[in-house]
Amino acid sequence: MLESVILRRVLLGAAALMGAGAILLALLLADTDDNDVSVTGNAAVDELIPPRNAEVLSQETVGIDLASGYDARLAINGVAIPPEQIRHLPNINRFTFRPDQNKVIERLQAEQNCVQATYWRQEVGPDDANTISWCFTAS
Repeated sequence: MLESVILRRVLLGAAALMGAGAILLALLLADTDDNDVSVTGNAAVDELIPPRNAEVLSQETVGIDLASGYDARLAINGVAIPPEQIRHLPNINRFTFRPDQNKVIERLQAEQNCVQATYWRQEVGPDDANTISWCFTAS
């Protein structure tokens, strides 16, 4: 009888420790720093510019930062950005567009804007492309 009481207490204590450990692990892994799972889990995409759900100005730069060896094209609110209007910084493999006069988009629309980036490995080409979409708010 004494052995079963001791065993029960040991098991309850172990269960309580495991529960506390699970809660601690969940808190440590919680997405509290606005990490975007579709970016964090994607080996090709390093950063969305601006981040998903950000609030920006109407002349804000929009784009994507990709891993080395990828190429990209952008569309904002359904408007394809001509390749000659996309700025590519090859040293960090960043593809950006900044709205301005005489460009396909002169300013981001008030409220919600959505971007679709099509990207592919340069060695494979655009026939095997992937896309990632995100939205943000402009004022």
